[in-house]
Amino acid sequence: MAQQLQFYWPPFTRNIKITLVGLFTLWFASVMIAPLGAFVDDYLLISRSAVIDQGQVWTLITYAFWHADFTHLLFNGFVLWMFGAELDQRWSGTRWWRFNLLCALGGGLTILASQLLLSTNFPTLGFSAAVMGVVAAFAWRHWNDRLNLLFLPVTGKTMLLVFIGLDILFVVAGREAISIAGHLGGMATGLLIASEYWRPSRIKRAFIRRRQRRNLKLLRSKEPDNKPSDRSHFN
Repeated sequence: MAQQLQFYWPPFTRNIKITLVGLFTLWFASVMIAPLGAFVDDYLLISRSAVIDQGQVWTLITYAFWHADFTHLLFNGFVLWMFGAELDQRWSGTRWWRFNLLCALGGGLTILASQLLLSTNFPTLGFSAAVMGVVAAFAWRHWNDRLNLLFLPVTGKTMLLVFIGLDILFVVAGREAISIAGHLGGMATGLLIASEYWRPSRIKRAFIRRRQRRNLKLLRSKEPDNKPSDRSHFN
């Protein structure tokens, strides 16, 4: 009998509530208070000229706390809740906030690198890099587990590929104004932190295991063939 697919609504954990209330408050204030909105546009959004020409290095982080509109904020908040609640239940508050800030920073650095590489200069904002980092950490935790993504059975790694594919689809087909660079930078940062491959000791162990497997394969290939010969000898 086939296993019935069930949809699971995660709880609203404490840090999820604080994050969503904080982001909504900042967005609402920037909309209602015109001088604040102008200040955000001039000094808190990331772009190549803001960081390189004007020296606003703080925008590598501050861009993440503002949103273009309520739909932008709603989507980020929904994804953060769906995939972040389980992590928030298992992590300490310090780890939760540090993880989100590092993913936002990773997204900011990737945005800056992409604008330098492509000679573009678009101001970017939104908590998406941190959100995609949370998605990546959730996917890593369930890398080979069977998950139900919109009632479709997938593994964590497949789910992550789906998110990347949707990003590309929205930009190429829908011409949506989202920053793939920020999303991918946040995902990459989240994966590095969750997998702990950023640690030199972890990288060294992985390299040693790979070298051992390669040496074992080489030794096996050099072993003499003890199988009986297919040729028959006649007197």
